[in-house]
Amino acid sequence: RGETLATIAARYGTIVQAIVNANGLRNANLIYVGQRLTIPGKSGGSSGGSSGGSASGGKWIEVDLSSQRTYAHQGNSVARTMVVSTGIARYPTPTGSFRIYSKYPSVTMSGPGYYLTGVPHTMFFYRGYALHGTYWHRNFGHPMSHGCINLTKADAAWLYSWAPVGTLVQIHW
Repeated sequence: RGETLATIAARYGTIVQAIVNANGLRNANLIYVGQRLTIPGKSGGSSGGSSGGSASGGKWIEVDLSSQRTYAHQGNSVARTMVVSTGIARYPTPTGSFRIYSKYPSVTMSGPGYYLTGVPHTMFFYRGYALHGTYWHRNFGHPMSHGCINLTKADAAWLYSWAPVGTLVQIHW
């Protein structure tokens, strides 16, 4: 009771449209108590274990909001550590397990009080939230964003080329 496809998708690291497609739902806003849903990408035979699954070859991304650090993991090893800027209190970064669902070399982003063209190396993981390069500030290590994970341009370029669509993104305090 009280759940939505968005909260279910976030919990299982997928997107609403994938659940809609897997279940043949006609209306993404209409689910009922006790309904059984197939959650795509969560079959028991995955060879990647808990560290990211076969879709990303054991690669996974950890975002630690308390330390303003992002870690690129390959299995149990850290491939790269990056200082980032995450969401401010008014616009917090969502926590939970997600998967990168789309990547763009450059996008325009806009919201309350900002309009930014040419945002580099953007990887969306939940709704309009993304990991991306940042050219408009250099204050990494401090919350600065409207919920996205701001990376240096160099770190964003590296992460963009390293992480395929489907890579697990775990965000926590």
